[in-house]
This record gives sequence, structure tokens and C-alpha cells, in this order.
Amino acid sequence: MKKFYLFFLSLAAIAAFSFTNSTSDFEGKIVYSISVDGGNLPPEAKAMFEGSEMTTYIKDMKSRTDMTMGFQNTTTISDGKTKTSVLLMEIMGNKYKIKNDESTAKQPDATVKYSDETKEIAGYKCKKAEITFTDKTGTAQSSIIYYTEEISNHMGFDKRNSPFKDIKGMPLEFEVQAQRGMTMKMSAKSVSKETVPSSQFDIPSGYKETTMEDMQKDMQQMMQQQH
Repeated sequence: MKKFYLFFLSLAAIAAFSFTNSTSDFEGKIVYSISVDGGNLPPEAKAMFEGSEMTTYIKDMKSRTDMTMGFQNTTTISDGKTKTSVLLMEIMGNKYKIKNDESTAKQPDATVKYSDETKEIAGYKCKKAEITFTDKTGTAQSSIIYYTEEISNHMGFDKRNSPFKDIKGMPLEFEVQAQRGMTMKMSAKSVSKETVPSSQFDIPSGYKETTMEDMQKDMQQMMQQQH
């Protein structure tokens, strides 16, 4: 499974969305299940995704997203007021912290096509939309989203999910295109309105501050040493 480590790493980074909003009408948490299709992954690789889920906490202009997937844990803590986010990753016994400042980031153009199709997700009526955009590699991408207008769209500034920013409500089901021809699907299992303590958005200590590129280099070196 070593050859899939960096793949899982990049997939988790793509899925570690940050959520925020300038005017919050929701405080609580949303729990999403994660499923992965395509890519011709072997059974042992697919088994690593079983039970994977993502939990997003929202309070005022801050959010925290925790994702457990395979052999790693990923947390994104975002502040919509300062337009900054911190990505925390625990992988192969190592802890990394990556800071992002998206206040000046150029966001890709995206086209949203709305549909009359609806379905119920986690007790909320959701409408369908399809987004098409070009990613940073110049590759055309599309994503199907089901969103609820009962909660405003808390997907924010982060450049990884900026194509979602113009959706007219909170996405409760959506797809993310990944490497190796794979598609990651997030689907809300529950939406809970509840008090979220401010401590949820504190940045923990004990993480090595780095960049995504340097973290991947560390992973490659560790895997080479294990041979």
C-alpha cells in the first residue's frame, strides 16, 4: 500500500474543505459520509476508505472540518473574518501544519447550472446544481451538488473549493474529482443545530509548520527509508 500513500495524502488535502460565511445563520455541525468510486483501486485500498467521514463545525465566521480517512486524520480550521485557514494533518505518525491566506488568491471562474431536480438529505430538501470549472492544472472539471436553501452557503474563500462559493445554499452532497480517475463523494448523514464551543477553533500545538510540497517530500523520504 505504500504506493498509495501520497495519493491518499493528496486526496485528503483536496477534501479538507474550509467553510465560512460573512453572515452566519447556522451554528452546529454537519457530518458527511465519504465514498470513493473509480480509479480501479484494489480491494485493500478501497477498504481503507470504509467508515471515512467528515465533520464540519460552524460558528459565526469560523469553521472547523475534521476528516478521518484511511491512515490519516485531517483538520482544517478557518476564519472568515481574517480569510485565513490552517490545515493540520496527522499521517504516518507525523504532524504537519500548513497555513493558507486566501485573501488575495485568484479564484477560478466557474459556471453553475441549476436544475429543478430535488431530493431529501439529512432531513433537508435539496436542489441539484452542476458546476463546471477549470482547475489549476488547466483541466476541465465538473461537480454535481445538492444544496439546501434552508442554510446559507458556508463554503468560503479557500481556493480548493472556490467553485462552490456561488451556490445558493449549503451543499449537503457533492463530488470532488481526484487523481487516478477517482471521484470522492461527500453526503451529509446528519445536520445538528447546537452550541459549538469557541475552543473548537483553537490551533493546537505540536505540529510542524510546512508547505504541502515539503510535506509530500517528507512522505517520499520516509517511504524510501522503509524499503
